[in-house]
Amino acid sequence: MNTKMSILLILQLFFLQNVGFSQKYQGIYQSIDLNDPLVLSISEKGELLLGKLYQSDLSSKEFVGRKENNGFVGVLEGNGGQEEVYGKLDKKLLTLNLKAVNRTVEMEIVSKDLNYDFSRVFGEASKELSDKITGIWILKEKYKIENGVKIDSEMTGKDYMTAFNPDGKYVVDIRGLRDAEQKASKEIFIPQEYRLKASDFFEMSQMMSWKVVGDRIHVFLTQAIAGVPTIILSVEFDQGKMILNDSNHGWIEVYEPKK
Repeated sequence: MNTKMSILLILQLFFLQNVGFSQKYQGIYQSIDLNDPLVLSISEKGELLLGKLYQSDLSSKEFVGRKENNGFVGVLEGNGGQEEVYGKLDKKLLTLNLKAVNRTVEMEIVSKDLNYDFSRVFGEASKELSDKITGIWILKEKYKIENGVKIDSEMTGKDYMTAFNPDGKYVVDIRGLRDAEQKASKEIFIPQEYRLKASDFFEMSQMMSWKVVGDRIHVFLTQAIAGVPTIILSVEFDQGKMILNDSNHGWIEVYEPKK
């Protein structure tokens, strides 16, 4: 074999060796079997893969994996246990092998954007969750945990009401807005002519909307204003109570339904 042929062969082997590692996995994958939908989100951190596997009941398992020449290997962690998982991507088709249950799932990539709206996949599940959230709720407790210490918000014990209306309106309690304005006026002098009126509080209470995306509640201004972010809350239910967690700010809110 001449030198040129040897160099060409080496380059070909080098290319083939690195095809697996150069493959891009980041994105959202949906199972082809729509009767038992699964969604896998994957983000890439070098050779490390991170994400979640979502099931039709909106529960999820954390995914951690690493790239290999012909795919990836990793673990799913949730419900107090771990299970091995293997994946192989062929163009847009991801074959996922769940070793613990000896199950193979074929998945298609539906988005490379990790902010993909999961409600497109779990339409019915999102509707079930939306129906469960819809209604008027009374805030019984708001707190955060800092250095292992529970810190109550001033809103605890005020019984403020919040309405998750079926038309998508998120209506807050006027009393909470009034209390916040009064607190601000004590800390910062506000001339009387600039103080909010009852009609202002009512208008402010009607400015927000809500929707369920996957297993989270998104609360946002109905008419968007640049620089005002969407509030994203995880939600769970426990003995008739609704618990909302704002992970960005650390606050946990515990609600009871209005009788």
